[in-house]
Amino acid sequence: MRRSLTLTATVLALTLALAVPLVPAVAHAQPGPIDTKMRMSAADRTAIDTAAQQFIANSLDGTPGLWIAVWDPKRGYYEQAYGEASTDGTPATVTDHFLIGSITKTVFATAVLEQVAAGRLKLTDTVRRLDPALAKKYPVAAKKTVAQLLGMTSRIPDYADAAVGKMFANPQQTFTRDQLIALGIAEGAAIAAPGGYSTTNYLLMGKVMQSLTGKTPEQLVNAVLRQSGMKQSRLMTGNVVLPSPRAHGYIGDFYGPQAALVNPSLSGATDVTDWTMQWGKEGGGAYSTIRDLAKWGSTCLGTGLLPAKVAAERLKTTRIAPGNYGLGIIRQGDWLSHGGQAIGYQDNVACNPKTGAVVAYATNSTEGPADLASYLGTAAWPEYAKAQTAAN
Repeated sequence: MRRSLTLTATVLALTLALAVPLVPAVAHAQPGPIDTKMRMSAADRTAIDTAAQQFIANSLDGTPGLWIAVWDPKRGYYEQAYGEASTDGTPATVTDHFLIGSITKTVFATAVLEQVAAGRLKLTDTVRRLDPALAKKYPVAAKKTVAQLLGMTSRIPDYADAAVGKMFANPQQTFTRDQLIALGIAEGAAIAAPGGYSTTNYLLMGKVMQSLTGKTPEQLVNAVLRQSGMKQSRLMTGNVVLPSPRAHGYIGDFYGPQAALVNPSLSGATDVTDWTMQWGKEGGGAYSTIRDLAKWGSTCLGTGLLPAKVAAERLKTTRIAPGNYGLGIIRQGDWLSHGGQAIGYQDNVACNPKTGAVVAYATNSTEGPADLASYLGTAAWPEYAKAQTAAN
């Protein structure tokens, strides 16, 4: 079967499809800070290192590098990088920057929910009420509510598939928000009730928020990143340029054949680091480091920054393909999580609000973690692995 080019849907299907059936919201997440000085035991670190090195040697996607951070208040903290940041032989380090794809959604959703908490808008407000001009421009969005856009139940088609195809055809392709929204509406696949994953929702919400607050989506995302102490993370305006040190991204063996069908000059080994990565924006364009990603996990993906009432609303999920989706967050048993994917990168961050545990990882190929759990699950994040297995 031909693999879809829809990166966002694919990453969620692979890393989040283990979500449990529809459940009510969990208690308000009150995670604690990560104590990076509380190191895991030497035995635990050795087990993780061995499993990670085996993954790098045998990765189905041929991913060059792996970055992980694991925090368990009982076991301690461990962060490490493995393999290569670049196939020129540059070793991966824990200070490398990489794209975090749709994990950006969790940050932007938090920014929106902070405005809800401040009383500037309601989850039941429609696009028409908040931004009449935008509703007139995109009638399909006029009656959609804030909750529907953040929770992926608007049924507005996704632009990702078409945008990735255009990127493969022309790696220097640029996009405005309006171009991407129009692309999704015109070319995106229809979404059945009750909803489905679509980054178009977040770009529409980005335009609503700019009209409402006078701040760009980038400013809103970056304010939450600063609030969370994530000094090495940012959503840039326009083209995303990773600062040094950086992890080079590669198409990888899964997508290489599909990319070559669109553009014969491409292969799994193609370095995409200098492509114009403008198609994610507040739906998938931010960058981070593994320690910053773990910091975001320690806030339970922003949920711990919100008042209890708003947090509870966020954690009410709807069963959509491919999982139990809240307002910019996924439920996996007791865990809250979200995956992220951009061409050349894939990441995941998860937290357990009951225990305070955090798991974060990143790879520098498009489908890098496809077989990651089989190597790292038991050694690095056994409780998270159990939750995933039970949910499956």
